[in-house]
Amino acid sequence: MSVPSDTRRFAIALALMAILGVAIVFLFPGSPEQDTDYHFLMARTAWADPTYFVSVWGRPLYTAVFAVCGLAGFTGGRLCGVLIGLATAWQTWRLAHDLKIGRAWLVVPLLLAQPVFFELYPDMLTEPLFGLLFVIAIRWHLRGWTKRAMLLASLLPLARPEGFFLGVMWGVWVLAKAASTNDCEHSAFQKIVRAIPSTLLLACGACAWWLASWCISGDPLFILHNWPGTWVRDMYGRGTFFSYGQRAWEFTGVFLCVPFVIGFWKMIPVRAWMPLTSSFLLMFVLHTIFRKYGLLGEAGYPRYMVTVAPAVALLTLQGWNAIASRLGAWPGPSAALGWGVLAVSLVQSFLYLNYFYWARDTVAINETARWLRDNPVPYRRLVWSNARMCIDLGQNLENSPSLTTKGGATAEWLRRAPSGTLVFWDDQVGPDWFGMTAQQIEQCGYKLLRTKKYSLPGLVDRDPFGRKVQNFDLEVSLLLKP
Repeated sequence: MSVPSDTRRFAIALALMAILGVAIVFLFPGSPEQDTDYHFLMARTAWADPTYFVSVWGRPLYTAVFAVCGLAGFTGGRLCGVLIGLATAWQTWRLAHDLKIGRAWLVVPLLLAQPVFFELYPDMLTEPLFGLLFVIAIRWHLRGWTKRAMLLASLLPLARPEGFFLGVMWGVWVLAKAASTNDCEHSAFQKIVRAIPSTLLLACGACAWWLASWCISGDPLFILHNWPGTWVRDMYGRGTFFSYGQRAWEFTGVFLCVPFVIGFWKMIPVRAWMPLTSSFLLMFVLHTIFRKYGLLGEAGYPRYMVTVAPAVALLTLQGWNAIASRLGAWPGPSAALGWGVLAVSLVQSFLYLNYFYWARDTVAINETARWLRDNPVPYRRLVWSNARMCIDLGQNLENSPSLTTKGGATAEWLRRAPSGTLVFWDDQVGPDWFGMTAQQIEQCGYKLLRTKKYSLPGLVDRDPFGRKVQNFDLEVSLLLKP
């Protein structure tokens, strides 16, 4: 395929991706995971409490970006997420051209055919931003702009914790590249030794984070003291060595697992592809080990692999092209098969997003917030169970911090809360995270203002495998302490 033809197809695919992203933002007004709402609240709160700009869990680079994007509100922030996804697709397409891969425009549907990428690109989680930095830095590294690439890669730890591990591997790439240069005057060992100082560029981002945290907080050990309490061993239990392999379809696509494996196998021995193959392998093995042994609070979410979604798309494209070349004798049937696989994969990605019932709770929360605005109740402090409640009422973590207690401690805290405390509660997160129901909060001296039960359907009542999906039942309550 000629370059102009591929460019036209890419432009059409990217435009359709943009339209789809905007549509998803409005079709699914909620986030599929609570982490999105907490990250948004941290970014919003950073203007009131600058220590959030250097928060370990909040991720400094993410917070800096979405503190600005979030000024346009929650929806505006999600639209910014769509732009990050589009930029990632554009850079992945350019990298495909740099690597001289045929049918480069297919990287757009191959990204969207990764269910976890489809889930996150119209959202505000940290993985897509990491993926964008990753693909740009890889492009620069492969183009020979080694120092520039290392400076950009040094920002990866500020977007996701995996960036520290990838930074170490990046240093290995740089040293291996230095050892292979055509310099007959020096041995490989001498060339590696001479290149070692340049790898210190990979520490620039972390050093800047440390200095910024010291200046903002006044504590030179702020990062250590701010270390999340949930990043402890066995916080979310343990998995097996097969945990990520069993869920691989969520970051490759059900029908694209085969072309991905073929592409990965073909590219392993190719030196130019080492940054891509080893990056994917690093993330896969890293999270597999963390999940197996319950390290660093590993929850086993397949969405962590969105950090290397561009690499997955390019490896899948290589496998796709290999299969297409074998089927070249039957152009009509092979083209029909290819379009069919893409269509079914994209539908499965949509059904995957639709399956996240937490994306539906916003409907109930928004309606309750509207009722409160229509029936104003003076209150001095807001207490909430679901982070979206804090967002909808225009609060932040400075004036309405999240509860950190559970069970009896939560009840005691609520009993001691001042008069005029408003509680915005649900019967899912409330009991699960804080050990309290609305009925138990009433017993702590609160008056029930409103409660309503919801049965929230998805846009479609099927999951990615065609099984029927039940409605999400939720009860939302408002209580006030007289």
